Amino acid sequence: MLLFSLPGLSENSGIVSPASRLRAQIARLGPPARIAGVDLARGLAVIGVFAAHLAVISPLEWSDPGTWSGLVEGRSAVLFAMLAGVSLGIVSVAAERRRLAGAVPAPAPLFGLRTQLLLRGVLLWLLGIWLDDLEVPVYVILPAYGALFVLAIPFTRLAPRALFAISAALALGAPFAVRWIDDAVARSDDPLAVEESLRLIAWNYPLPLWLAFLLCGMAAGALLMRSRRYAWPLLGAGVLLAALGYGVVGSVARAAEGAEARAFSDGAGAWWVAALSDAPHGSGVGEALGSGGFALAVTGAAVLLCLTPLRWIALPLRALGSMPLTAYVVHIGIWAVWIAVETARDPGLDPSAGFRALDPFWPTTAGVIAGCTLWALTVGQGPLEWLLGRITKAPARWHRA
Repeated sequence: MLLFSLPGLSENSGIVSPASRLRAQIARLGPPARIAGVDLARGLAVIGVFAAHLAVISPLEWSDPGTWSGLVEGRSAVLFAMLAGVSLGIVSVAAERRRLAGAVPAPAPLFGLRTQLLLRGVLLWLLGIWLDDLEVPVYVILPAYGALFVLAIPFTRLAPRALFAISAALALGAPFAVRWIDDAVARSDDPLAVEESLRLIAWNYPLPLWLAFLLCGMAAGALLMRSRRYAWPLLGAGVLLAALGYGVVGSVARAAEGAEARAFSDGAGAWWVAALSDAPHGSGVGEALGSGGFALAVTGAAVLLCLTPLRWIALPLRALGSMPLTAYVVHIGIWAVWIAVETARDPGLDPSAGFRALDPFWPTTAGVIAGCTLWALTVGQGPLEWLLGRITKAPARWHRA
């Protein structure tokens, strides 16, 4: 119905002029249709993931600005997961508002939001497992995404305060459970077979810990649906958590690690130290608080930035963030094809470090941003997002029919 209110529309033919369509698509990317800052944060997360995968990154040293590109290691994936929770929180609140307002017929419980999440989780898991089998040296995050969507189903109607509380409990407790499980796997008779089985449940992104990021994002999304002004406390809380995780817990873990190394030459007794670590993908309490706080702060800052006219300058990044699944899958596809071509030319090429030395990050990133922007301004919703939405909402349409 939006098209019939736009200037440039022929009342007889129903054809929209290109200028009117462009204005409609730009309006679709802004308020009140979307929270523009969430799209911007997603765009930054996507670029961070691209950099972690495709660029040569130096280990982060806070005292050396030349290594600050190391921020993308681990933190981009955490930001990606938290923003999935933000989106889920937004969708959950919007669905509840529509139900209470009676704007749409209430479907049977089987065909509601929870069924959509179940279908979405299964489809993302299947897509991720397929991508994980391509010849790219990376642990694809989509299987974890799919599993997390399924795990989030019981939490969709919880209030933000409860979601934050459960998230905090998981962030503090899950690293110890993850370390115990990892040590048990290492002591098993066939650790490689066990690790391959764990890959099917995306254990490279340990679900008990990563559920904390998703639930925290759900709470943040619900608050942002109440008012964009909640971005200020989200930003402040994120900065405090990052300081606590990296500056306090991480420092304690590093000091304890040095003491343990001197006391136990065989590494015995160091499991609890690893559980406190703030290292990227270390799954420690320090990383949970530090990277979780970083993701929360980036989300709040992006929302605040997009409350100003600067959101128009960030339009390409917002367009990228409006279709993160498409962007992620496309970059994996480009990566796989590029590696195949390069290894055909040079069979001795290292698919990880050697490929990154070819500087694939900038052309891939520029091409994906340009393609997503053009698609968003001419077509609209990302192709994979559209397809996933059509499939997951089909049962509700069948039920109404």
